[in-house]
Amino acid sequence: MTASHSFAALLSEEKPEVITPLDLGEGSLDLKIEEDKEACAFPPVQFVPDTITWFKDIDWDLQRERARAGVNNCGLVLAVIGTKLNDLGLWLSKV
Repeated sequence: MTASHSFAALLSEEKPEVITPLDLGEGSLDLKIEEDKEACAFPPVQFVPDTITWFKDIDWDLQRERARAGVNNCGLVLAVIGTKLNDLGLWLSKV
């Protein structure tokens, strides 16, 4: 039996329906609605105020300092690369 024959046999084989814990049974594609709010994939609207509170609790002065330090570090890296490229250009002009 070749691989294509075995795959075709798997497709044509009759299998009994498996009822999962979320399935309502007998060919139904409807899923049971979870009543437990902790198990939901998307939090309900009641968690939005928690998100707003979390966002308001961010220390924006600290974030501003971190952003400035990051931009400063990027500027220093660009300055060093620029001087090294200049040195390379001077060296290549003498060769």
